[in-house]
Amino acid sequence: MTDVPPRIGGLDVESWGDPEDPIVLLIGPAQRLFVDWRRSVRALVAAGRHVVLAAFDADADDAVGLRRLLTELPSRPALMCAAEALPVVAPALSVTGPALASCLVIAPDDARADVPTPAASIEVQSLLADLPVHVVARDQGVDPTEAENAAILGFLERHAPRDALLYQAGSDPRTLRDALGCFATGVTVVTTLDEAGQPVGLTANSFSSVSLDPPLILFCLARSSANVERFRQAAHFAINVLHIGQQPTSGVFARSGDRFQDVAWETWDTGVPILSGALASFECATDQIVEAGDHLVIIGRVTRARFEPRRDPLLYFRGKYRRLHFS
Repeated sequence: MTDVPPRIGGLDVESWGDPEDPIVLLIGPAQRLFVDWRRSVRALVAAGRHVVLAAFDADADDAVGLRRLLTELPSRPALMCAAEALPVVAPALSVTGPALASCLVIAPDDARADVPTPAASIEVQSLLADLPVHVVARDQGVDPTEAENAAILGFLERHAPRDALLYQAGSDPRTLRDALGCFATGVTVVTTLDEAGQPVGLTANSFSSVSLDPPLILFCLARSSANVERFRQAAHFAINVLHIGQQPTSGVFARSGDRFQDVAWETWDTGVPILSGALASFECATDQIVEAGDHLVIIGRVTRARFEPRRDPLLYFRGKYRRLHFS
């Protein structure tokens, strides 16, 4: 939770997420905000939104306080409210000149309702006509909250998009690295044997298939790696694709020390280590090594493979481990 004043414009306020991210302002009764919308807050923050919660008690002063809050925020927020909050929200947004909010998300009063409670006031009708509005539809599926959050996030991406960060040649390499991190990958442990026949392994997510005929795959290894010469000289290596239960294994092979001490492994035809229980394992003969910038691209010809189709993969996205979500 970020540090914000507990009251702005006379309203109780809390916030979560990075203050540099686009603002989503949740307005309504405290019970609705802190209980009913708890999972929505987490989803919004995970999607790169700065969530500000403003609780109110539905009296006339709350509209004045909300308008003050909207004018004090550093940017126009996307607004989310329950239908019962519309009598407060509408007069707060009824101003001349630029709108104080970018768009509006309305949740039904009743968990069984599909539309917000009708509101006859001219202010509410004008509000619904002037702003992009998304009405939350109650989904009856296996995980209705997840479906509702997906719809809300899609609406926000259309009407309150994040400003894209731009990398140009020669500018901040951190921006380029963050942009590359937007490509979600699996996580692998690449293994081989050193000149003394001892097992060598490291965590890598720069893995890709190359060809089915002949069967070729590749991974990229930084020239700065302590194991770069071992892989450069190796006649064989293996790629072990990790499943969701092997996140600790990924951490072990990303650190220094004896990486194989507490890890179950076996050997096949070439003697290189094969991690037992991996989602998939590929034993390879080194086919080509291409020097590319600060990395080596190591291409292997697959000689043997094994996979377990009933497990979910360990994913890596924007610098964090992730799990698979099915829609």
